[in-house]
Amino acid sequence: MTGATVTDVAPPAPEATTAEALIGAPGDGSSVARGSLVNLAGSVVFGVTGFLLIVVVTRNLGTSGAGALFEAIALFSIVSRSAMAGTDVGLVRFTSRFLARHRTREVGALYRVALVPVAVVSSLAGLAVFLLAGPLADLVTIGDDHHGLPSYLRVLAPFIPVAAVYQAIDGATRGFGTMVPSVVVDRVGRSSALPLLVLLASTAGGATLVGVAWAAPFAVALVATALWTVALLRRAERSLTARIDAGELTVATAAATDDLADIDARPGEGAELGPDPTVVPLPLDRRDLTRRFWSFALPRSFAGVFALTITWVDILLLGSMEGTDAVGVYSAAIRWLIVGNVVGNAVTLAFAPQIAKVMATEGPDGAKPAFQEASALLLLLAWPAYVTAMVFAPFLLTAFGDGFGDGATVIAITGAGFLLASAAGPIDMLLLMAGRSRQSLINTAVALVANIGANLLLIPRYGIEGAALAWAFSLVVANGLPLWQMWRSLGVHPFGARTLRTMALAAGVATALVGARALLGPTPEGLALGLGLGGAILLAGVWSSPDRLGIDQVLRRSTP
Repeated sequence: MTGATVTDVAPPAPEATTAEALIGAPGDGSSVARGSLVNLAGSVVFGVTGFLLIVVVTRNLGTSGAGALFEAIALFSIVSRSAMAGTDVGLVRFTSRFLARHRTREVGALYRVALVPVAVVSSLAGLAVFLLAGPLADLVTIGDDHHGLPSYLRVLAPFIPVAAVYQAIDGATRGFGTMVPSVVVDRVGRSSALPLLVLLASTAGGATLVGVAWAAPFAVALVATALWTVALLRRAERSLTARIDAGELTVATAAATDDLADIDARPGEGAELGPDPTVVPLPLDRRDLTRRFWSFALPRSFAGVFALTITWVDILLLGSMEGTDAVGVYSAAIRWLIVGNVVGNAVTLAFAPQIAKVMATEGPDGAKPAFQEASALLLLLAWPAYVTAMVFAPFLLTAFGDGFGDGATVIAITGAGFLLASAAGPIDMLLLMAGRSRQSLINTAVALVANIGANLLLIPRYGIEGAALAWAFSLVVANGLPLWQMWRSLGVHPFGARTLRTMALAAGVATALVGARALLGPTPEGLALGLGLGGAILLAGVWSSPDRLGIDQVLRRSTP
């Protein structure tokens, strides 16, 4: 599924960046199960608080004010993510490899190699946004009234380097094999504070206060995550020292033979720990470390930037052609579909380490049933959420206040795109676990070009509905391409018997929802009846299925 990275109006995209997902999970899998539960809980909290933030913004700022804020967040997200230059993924990869190869004492040097350029580039980018706030506002909105967009940009600009460095360090914590810091600090702590802070700021009035309320938590999160990372590193260093003192490891007297040459190997290839796994190698030369790190990180940065741009470019193009009012309606409307996306992302994160391990040990034959299981569970949870939003969109949009009713068609169009895209399952993650990161990059670039082209073609003619059509089209492209590639080359696809039964069950839920609306209309009573009937059909279908549609296996795997 395609989604945003860490923003605050959309959930993070599922990206295989934990140590387990990149190099295979160790042990008996209980640590992976616990990590999956942590991911799931964090994703749910992130989704709920993100939705509350949208309600606060739309009810207090209206369509135009909310649209201006969303455009500022879009530019902020694209610039800060671009300035990060793939260091989050690079730090995960190198930190996990360094720890595995007893290079723990070099991790501090690794962070300096990664973070100093990010801090410099992002600071320059922030300065440019601050100085060019007026022209940028003219570029992405029409008319003379920008509804506070230049003020938002000037307020957010100083936080661009803060966000870039924070997101890089947040990725680094996952290199220690844990998702807990990321979940606790970002998905629970920072995201939970945002609705209240923005509510207080918007009540007090002024774009400056709202912008500070949205961006300031990045600074708090940066400090907390940095301290947590230092604690993780100190613990790893103490463990290494204890092993050396106990005689389990010896310190090399000569440099090992290129023991990181396989740093870019596919899962399961070249995973040996160097010439002697009981020897602590001599430190790498600083220039060699710099070359190795950035040759890995930079190419992978483009895929992340492309994916994030797909998420936000429709908002920027819509603002430049239709204005902030249209952006406010469009942005608020599609947030109802994020409910299903959050569930899908949680499933993808939970299954990423399992599929990575299977791909590394059993290859495509073993990955096919695991992938179909993940796809079926994703559809079981996400499709009812998408259909509910599509059928009862007119009522659900009243949560945002007056002026958002035109978003019902946007939900219907974009929802159809999400239904089709999610039918492919967590396909891009499978592509990455097959070691085809370059192919993933190309696919994302193609989807971005398709998105921009469709927006330029459709927005002038159809307005916000044109933007919705463009996004739906790019979702299908972004997921259809890797589906075709994996099916053709490895014979892996999501359409097993369990997946087809899940689709049929979801169709039954959709029928119940449509029937409830036909009977009672898009009203609270109709929604309650539809959810009751749909829930009953869902539970009955799962219970009557011989394999419980995979729920039993998931519960067993999630038990520590």
